Amino acid sequence: MPAEVIKVVVGGPFGAGKTTFVQTVTADSVGAEREVTDATSALKQRTTVAMDHGTARLDDDTVVTLFGTPGQERFSFMWPVLSTGMSAYVLLVDASRLQALAQLRSIVRQFQGFAPDVPFVVAANRWDQSAQSPAEVAAFVGIDEAALVQCDPRDPADCERVLRHLLGSVALAR
Repeated sequence: MPAEVIKVVVGGPFGAGKTTFVQTVTADSVGAEREVTDATSALKQRTTVAMDHGTARLDDDTVVTLFGTPGQERFSFMWPVLSTGMSAYVLLVDASRLQALAQLRSIVRQFQGFAPDVPFVVAANRWDQSAQSPAEVAAFVGIDEAALVQCDPRDPADCERVLRHLLGSVALAR
C-alpha cells in the first residue's frame, strides 16, 4: 500500500521561523529567498518571496509535503495559492514579539477563510511561558488553547512533534 501524502502549509508572520521549520523537518527542501530591502532588514537579511517546499516521511504510511509561505504582507497573494488543496496548516509565530502575535491574529482569520474546516496548529517559537501562559497567548491570538504548541524550528524533534500533533487533528477531521 502506498504512503498517504498529506499537504501541509506552513505560514505565519515575517521572521517566525517558517523557512527554518521546512528545512529542519525535510531532507530535500528548496526555497526562493531574496535579500531584505526594507526596514525589516533589522530582523533578518533574507526573506522568502514565493515559497519553501520539502517532503518529510514520518513513517512508512505517511509522507508530508510542506509548503512554506512568505511572511511579508506584500507577498500574501501567495497564501491562497499555496493553501489550495491543503490537508492542514501550521502557523508559526515568534512569541517574543508582540507585533508578530498581533499580525498572527489576522493571519489566522485569513487562513480560516481559505479553508474553514482544515485543522491547524499555532507553533510558538521563542515563547517564555513564565511571561505568557498558553491561555493568554491563545486568547490574544483568538484560537483554542489546544491548537497552541511550543516549537523551536531549529530542533528536528520539535518540528516532528508539531507535525504529529497536527496529523492527529487531520485524522480526527476525516
